[in-house]
Amino acid sequence: MPLRRPVAIAVGAGFKREIASLAAMQNFLKEWPPTMRGDCYCAAVEACEAARSGEVKLEQARRAFLSFAEKAGILWTGVDPVTALREAKIRRVRARRESEARH
Repeated sequence: MPLRRPVAIAVGAGFKREIASLAAMQNFLKEWPPTMRGDCYCAAVEACEAARSGEVKLEQARRAFLSFAEKAGILWTGVDPVTALREAKIRRVRARRESEARH
């Protein structure tokens, strides 16, 4: 069952992966490390199973997966983490230099 709007998540070193179907959501959740599974994970799994059996609409499963991704910190924000870290370092260096120049 394809999603009307895929869910974009961050994987690896800032790479984007689009989850575009119920099967893709379920496969991703199966691969999620057991030590990192919490309430949002369980809710997403249950919602996907309910959508597969027709108990809930696919959009409800998508929303549950989105909540899981947000809570897990993997929801794609569109910001490349490498670039964000580099820019933050540049700002810190500039602030330090400006502070030293004032003293």
